[in-house]
Amino acid sequence: MKEKWTMFSTSKEELEQLLVPLGTCFIGEDFIQVKNYPFEPSIAYNQTLIKKEDIVDFDYDAQPMTIRIKNELIFISVEHKEALIHFADKNKIKIVQRPAIWDLILEPFLDTEFTEESNKRVTRLLVKYGLTLEQINQLRDEVEIQMLKYNFDTTLWEWCSLNASDVLKAMRPKYNQINFRIFYKKVMEIALLSQTK
Repeated sequence: MKEKWTMFSTSKEELEQLLVPLGTCFIGEDFIQVKNYPFEPSIAYNQTLIKKEDIVDFDYDAQPMTIRIKNELIFISVEHKEALIHFADKNKIKIVQRPAIWDLILEPFLDTEFTEESNKRVTRLLVKYGLTLEQINQLRDEVEIQMLKYNFDTTLWEWCSLNASDVLKAMRPKYNQINFRIFYKKVMEIALLSQTK
């Protein structure tokens, strides 16, 4: 039987977990230090110092911004944008504009109408990145209750964009450590897809 959601039924403890911050960031000359990063499978959770040579690229247009290390994105608050631009320029780090695939997957959970026309448009885009209709529906089914809690029970009421960091925050309280690791890997794989057609 499918889990049900009733607005404002989320416990206070879970609400606090849903609204977890992305940690703090310090940008040095040739390293970035991230402290209190909330996603345990991440390299940034255990290794607070990220050396310039480990960084594949930056995406300043992502919300939040992302630093790519191997096959992982580290989320950095937009308040560090100018410092990251300077850091990337000084250390010759590639700047990219990565597609916002999770934004598209999570569009039904925004505080706005998601019409059949919207769904067809978004599905066409996601298929271009290699996802099937079945995968899209499975992903949405998996995250639906937690995304509704995250956007509405927290009174976030986001109507423009929910992204990969949002879905990780939303799913963190639901899963045990092992299942969250599996989900985290899936989020990263999808976030790093590129257009196939």
